[in-house]
Amino acid sequence: MKKTLVNIISAQTIPNILFVKEMYEYGDKLMFISSCIMESKINWILNTLNIQDTKQVINIVFENTDDEERWDVMCDKIKSYLTENEKYLVNLTGGTKYMDFAVSEVFEKFNSAIYYIPYPKNYILSPRTHNNIPIDTRLSVADYLTAYNVPIKNKELTLPECFTTSFFDFYVSGRITEEHKVILDKLRAYRKGKGANGNPFTISELENGKDSSNRPRIDGLSDFLGFISFPTKENKLTKYEIQYLTGGWFEEYVYNLIKKNVEPDDIQLGVEIQKSESTNINDLDVVFTKGNKLYVIECKTGVDSENLFNQIVYKASALKEKLLGLSGKSYIFSLNPPMDDKLKNTAKNMGTTYIDLSDFLDDEKMNKLFESIIKQAY
Repeated sequence: MKKTLVNIISAQTIPNILFVKEMYEYGDKLMFISSCIMESKINWILNTLNIQDTKQVINIVFENTDDEERWDVMCDKIKSYLTENEKYLVNLTGGTKYMDFAVSEVFEKFNSAIYYIPYPKNYILSPRTHNNIPIDTRLSVADYLTAYNVPIKNKELTLPECFTTSFFDFYVSGRITEEHKVILDKLRAYRKGKGANGNPFTISELENGKDSSNRPRIDGLSDFLGFISFPTKENKLTKYEIQYLTGGWFEEYVYNLIKKNVEPDDIQLGVEIQKSESTNINDLDVVFTKGNKLYVIECKTGVDSENLFNQIVYKASALKEKLLGLSGKSYIFSLNPPMDDKLKNTAKNMGTTYIDLSDFLDDEKMNKLFESIIKQAY
């Protein structure tokens, strides 16, 4: 007998995607039931599932904004798409409660099986059989963000983990002096540029060039790179190496730390969000998935004012609202010394966890953090 998987569309698209990934078999049809407001999300789901053949897709969309509150309109429209010789697997996770009631009422009269996902839990409930069906699917970062219509790009690690760990030790032990930090601060002016003829900057070009506000001369750069044993090639610095030295190293350190201690299903570094109508957030430092939940970490070597701290917190909050959905978690990892509890509580009240230098220097605290992430995931 032919089989059709039925999903009701709402703001949270992840349960729809998980249901299809778990229940779909070759040859099945997909049916989506949606209000006109949520209709665009059907394509988001299809893009995430990489379904090209729309001949196997049936969209039932209520044309008017108030149709989802009109019982007869919903029931009659759904019935017009159903046949007696089809088996329907119906996922009631989604839509409004009133839509769910209408869908359930209609499909009860046909050959159907009703299911519900108590998301963010990783199983499917089958009310008629009283069974819990485990969800074995694990979404990648790209899966999760595509489900919210957010196309992405990401970058690779710049340097091996051993050097990044060594540089972290230099930084937190105080061997990176204030003079060194001045050098790094000046180097920020070159993060996006190129040297002569569009080539990587030479060390001598940066040390001996004309001094200006937007292109400062960086005295002592060569000695600093030697002090930290930075692996330069041909006495040059690429823009990626400059980005690494001016903060990217901490993102890579956190990436390696999470990968080792949390063992995520997927993890990405420096995720660049391409422009879309869904969000105006431009980049995410470290992003990973665990147990079909999305985690985002904003990495800052320093937060030198309350105003900057609040900007970072509000960015994390906006991210949570736009992308993370019900299950997502956002974090700020900083190498600042402990701040006033007021600021840490500000982050907490906005749904963000703030980690500072004192946490990084306390193995017990960090282990508890990793354990809490793993526990949340399942």
